[in-house]
Amino acid sequence: MALNVTLPTGMGAQDWAACVITDLDAYGTFSPLDDPAEWKEWAGQFLNVTSLVEDFPDPFWFDDWQIWAERFVQTTL
Repeated sequence: MALNVTLPTGMGAQDWAACVITDLDAYGTFSPLDDPAEWKEWAGQFLNVTSLVEDFPDPFWFDDWQIWAERFVQTTL
């Protein structure tokens, strides 16, 4: 299933997170990213949404939010 998820290129974590929440609104209500330092916890909310993607990248395995975000977008294509 292909989803239309915004690429994080040229965006800050909070701006990208806001786009993702809008992109994925059909899959539930997601919390905003209030503190960019807490991006892993924010991204973790998607781990339980099994209808999104099968190979969802675990954010806790990444040190950089943008690398995780790019991998997440790749899994939605």
